[in-house]
Amino acid sequence: MTAAVEDSAALDEMFAVIEGMNVPGDYRAEIIEGEIVLNPQRKVHSRIIQLLTVTLMDALGRNANILWDVRVDFPGVLNGYVPDVALVKEGAEEDDNGNHSYRDVEMVAEVVSRGSRRDDYDAKLVTYARAGVPTYVIADPKRGFVHVHHMPKGDEYDDVSTYAFGVAFDLPGTGITIETTDWPRD
Repeated sequence: MTAAVEDSAALDEMFAVIEGMNVPGDYRAEIIEGEIVLNPQRKVHSRIIQLLTVTLMDALGRNANILWDVRVDFPGVLNGYVPDVALVKEGAEEDDNGNHSYRDVEMVAEVVSRGSRRDDYDAKLVTYARAGVPTYVIADPKRGFVHVHHMPKGDEYDDVSTYAFGVAFDLPGTGITIETTDWPRD
């Protein structure tokens, strides 16, 4: 059984503060373990998100429930994440605030940037596994690898595969092949 998000009201307040901060458009703000984290959105980062999203849309249709840079609250202490890409179950409904439940997230992908490396490989990996997110993809343009974590169990994933950029891989449980030939490197 997955844990409940008990601090959504506090996260709402923190995101209200972020909205009042006038964060530049080329930065993404999220809350990781109670800390407001700002990371710049660079062209390489943005391009990989775009290519992955287009691949998912081509496979699942234009109306697929694919989110990018949209808040999803996860269990733990103040985890208001804004995944680079999230695939939400078909038919999943939003709550009264327009947010999706983490329980409806089938896949999350994060594109590692200079400032997000620690969070993407550590805090988010543990949080997504604990939340029961079936698949977590980490695209690392600096190292040129994609790490696909599947089958969460406790604080980690039982199945982990690594692919070099330039290689196609199958997204577990979806029948979707992700081609990385044109994914840029940092």
